[in-house]
Amino acid sequence: MAQELLFELNDVRITPHIASIGGTSYQISSIASVHVVRRKRRNPVVIVAFILGLGVLATAMVASRTTGSPDDYFSMAVIGVSAMVGAFLLQFAWPRRLYVLVLRTSSGDVDALVSHNQQFVSDVRQALEEAFVVRAGQPASHAELGSEAAIRAALDAAAPGPSPQPKAETS
Repeated sequence: MAQELLFELNDVRITPHIASIGGTSYQISSIASVHVVRRKRRNPVVIVAFILGLGVLATAMVASRTTGSPDDYFSMAVIGVSAMVGAFLLQFAWPRRLYVLVLRTSSGDVDALVSHNQQFVSDVRQALEEAFVVRAGQPASHAELGSEAAIRAALDAAAPGPSPQPKAETS
């Protein structure tokens, strides 16, 4: 059965019944809600700059203690502290932002899609919401009811017919 395609880009494909994101498929009927979360990630340049600054500061401290002349290594310590403060400020100015599409299902929250592209993640969220709206106008099929329908059919088949009524004794 061909399904109406609501969205398809890269490795994301959304229909009114199935959302395929990456290598994982989700039934639209099992998704309770969807939202986008912005997360900040440590910038690798900042981490390297901070570690180098810390190394320069530690070297200045050790050298000043071994030689007994702290004034000779003061400028080196200032450079180390400056590198650490600069790295800290750079993290605020230039963080690595990730946008995460979070699906709430009966088994908990699932990070379904992670991307640096905010527009792409927002478009996928909109497509999922459109799938919710399309599904709301359609009755559920037997295939979507899955195990519930199968269980009901099995119970109906296994149930014996109406049991005979015991005959009342006449005296």
